[in-house]
Amino acid sequence: MKPSVLAAQAAFVLFVIGAWEYGDAVGLFDPKILPPPSQVAVALKGLLQSASFLGDAADTIVRVIAAFLIGAPIALATGFVMGENLDVGRSLSPIFNLVLAVPQSIFLPIFVLVFGLGFTEKLIFGITHVFFVVAINAAAAVREVPHGQVLLARSFGAGRFKIYRSIYMPAMAPQVMTGLRLGIIFDIIGILLAEMYASRSGLGVLLLRWGESYAVDKLMAATVLISLVTILINELMRVFEHRIGRWRQAMA
Repeated sequence: MKPSVLAAQAAFVLFVIGAWEYGDAVGLFDPKILPPPSQVAVALKGLLQSASFLGDAADTIVRVIAAFLIGAPIALATGFVMGENLDVGRSLSPIFNLVLAVPQSIFLPIFVLVFGLGFTEKLIFGITHVFFVVAINAAAAVREVPHGQVLLARSFGAGRFKIYRSIYMPAMAPQVMTGLRLGIIFDIIGILLAEMYASRSGLGVLLLRWGESYAVDKLMAATVLISLVTILINELMRVFEHRIGRWRQAMA
């Protein structure tokens, strides 16, 4: 990213923070509803020094990672089959698109009834958020593979492994990375929703508890922290996605 773009983004963030602080200082905002950034920063510092909060954050992180590590490989394999086999793709794509069009949160009570309130319910709910978006992107990535190049490679005697390595991987990589990047974001959303609805630990249940008790400073502090971590993960994966795009060009 260009330095000028970064500078513009930083300036905008500082402007928003300054306007927010000033609005609270002059009484434009109600501190009980929207506490000033300085108060949120103090609350955030307190949370990061709290063993209880860090324990809940660790529970959420474990659930997010576990759901992604299980859901992503299954989704990639499913998407590859859907992309390679046109009949399978035509049969499953409408179902996948329908599931993505419906808010998955409405199915959360069913997950609770079936799997209970433990780790399994949150894990499977997180996996479903990863699975569909990654599978759809993987299937689309397979269809991006130039069929003519595959036929040409086979005519020259290239084996399946070499075709996958030299043609499929470079063609699929950028869109697969896009799917994985979206998948981890959906994963975080799914885990937090599951924790908010029914959980004994995790950041989601803390957000719900603080919202109900009007602990707005802690609520805002945790929201800012989760947002920053999510943005960081997204940007790191975007950088990796860009590097894969350059690798694809080099392989072409």
